[in-house]
Amino acid sequence: MIKPPELASDAPFGSWSCRGCDVWDAICAAVAGDAEALRRLLERDPNLYRAGYWYTQPIHFAVREGHLEAVRVLLEAGADPAAVGLSGESLITVARDRGHEPVARLLEEVRAERGRTAPDLAGADHAIHLAAAAGDVAQVEKLLDADPQLVHRGDGQGGTPLHRAVGASAREVIELLLDRGADIHARHGAGGPNAAGYAPVDFLPIDLALWGRRPDRETARLLLSRGADGDTVIAAALGDRERVTALLAQDPARIEEARPCGRRALSAAVEFGHEGIARMLLDRGADPNWPEGAAAPRGIALYAAARAGDQEMVELLLDHGADPNGSIESSGSATYAAKTRELRALLMARGGRLDAYDLIFLDEDDEAVRRVAADPRSADEGCGGALAAACTLGKRGLLVRLLDAGARVPPVLTACRSYLLSDPAMLRLLLASGMNPDLPNWQRATPLHDLCGRDSRGRSQPLRKDCAVILLDAGATISARDEDYRSTPLAWAARNDLPEMVELLGGAAPRPRRAHQPPGRRALGHAAGLGDEARTWADRRDAAAGRRDGVSRPRQKARHQGNGFRRSVIFCCFGRGMLADHEPRPDRNSSDHSSSR
Repeated sequence: MIKPPELASDAPFGSWSCRGCDVWDAICAAVAGDAEALRRLLERDPNLYRAGYWYTQPIHFAVREGHLEAVRVLLEAGADPAAVGLSGESLITVARDRGHEPVARLLEEVRAERGRTAPDLAGADHAIHLAAAAGDVAQVEKLLDADPQLVHRGDGQGGTPLHRAVGASAREVIELLLDRGADIHARHGAGGPNAAGYAPVDFLPIDLALWGRRPDRETARLLLSRGADGDTVIAAALGDRERVTALLAQDPARIEEARPCGRRALSAAVEFGHEGIARMLLDRGADPNWPEGAAAPRGIALYAAARAGDQEMVELLLDHGADPNGSIESSGSATYAAKTRELRALLMARGGRLDAYDLIFLDEDDEAVRRVAADPRSADEGCGGALAAACTLGKRGLLVRLLDAGARVPPVLTACRSYLLSDPAMLRLLLASGMNPDLPNWQRATPLHDLCGRDSRGRSQPLRKDCAVILLDAGATISARDEDYRSTPLAWAARNDLPEMVELLGGAAPRPRRAHQPPGRRALGHAAGLGDEARTWADRRDAAAGRRDGVSRPRQKARHQGNGFRRSVIFCCFGRGMLADHEPRPDRNSSDHSSSR
């Protein structure tokens, strides 16, 4: 691994404000399987189990290396056994893929204890999920008559049939499922993303009703009438001031309560336009900066008010200490999201900041160039920096201006690095300005690896072959191996079912040398026939997917490269409430991030 600068400092880093150097030490201890070192680090900072770098927490490394005791220590501290990484693979898949069966079994045991719905092993949806989402009452009833236990079955992302029915506002199906024993408190699991988006992890059915793609208060009220928990957060979202007041009278500490998905009462009131409830909560001590899950470590309320253009609420929240620079995953800060220039100016007058990356997404290109010319280092701010922003937005003229102003691709780049591969002509400009054709990320993956991968939703780079030819012409090393998979770009292409890349790389040089590798770290493919090692991995993958109940599941593609456009807790789960119309910009910089694979 290459040590990121952020992890060489004792300054707070990431969503949980752990010291950067402690995060690095925890990662290194996990790689080495040093359980005692992990215990010492966690005793000093209990949040280290969930800190990490670029969507990768210490437990990933302990699982990858097969260190059972280190995995156990991190799980006991609170690490998520069902976590899904940038590759789209769960920790259980990572363990089994590498032959660490005891680790995989431990993860499964702890996952069952945590109470989330288990996703389908092969990432497939059952017919009951499809019928529930379609509102097909007759088909759902028929399937439940044949197998009553289907009412609890997880789909490919870890949602129950009830989650699917709620997401579709299929109220007749909801009633039927509840009559047949569906768990109204079921927590959505942490399955991998699919073409529709990312899993709404830890969302209960009523959370989906309120913060799903189509906010549906009628469905939320139906669920309340059938026994869903109407806590302060739900009451605030529904505008039930009387209930919020009564709950706080019974227990004033409930003002701090959060849903399992992270939502709190203040942001719920702001999002749904209940000003009176929001003012009451602030008067009683609600802090607009209370964290709302890892994706919103400084809260959601100010962001929601700024994006809605509610100046009065923005000023009220700022007066109560709201942070105008608090960032929401993949979505920027309230200052960035402000609906109008006037509101943005207000936030900046109260301490809000925009970096060059923000400015480029706001089409403030001249100001971005001015800042880079004054300080070329400012081009590195943001997710992948100003050059990545220009490339992913197709601003070729701006790219030239930034390069002329002194911006350069850094020697190591992790965050949003695949944006640099968005356009072949722009890639040529970057290489001509000195970009390393073997530009590594912190796990030593190169741009060729990126082009031979898929993002966490299974999408490949559209212009991968053209860009690969340009990189090869510039001297890219075809035999480079990353640290996570110990594999060449050719092996990544085979693993990701990209035959045109297998053909290109297989013909570009002799087959990669079969260097010795530790057990379970085989190179995963070679030239056109994919080779024995690729078949070995495929056999292992199919064995993991297996056959249950006599039904063959489709194989789930392994995914590697994170090319961005990850949705936050706000945006990923079917479009999240009042923000449902918003297509998030690519991964931006939160301090917990730093480069795509």
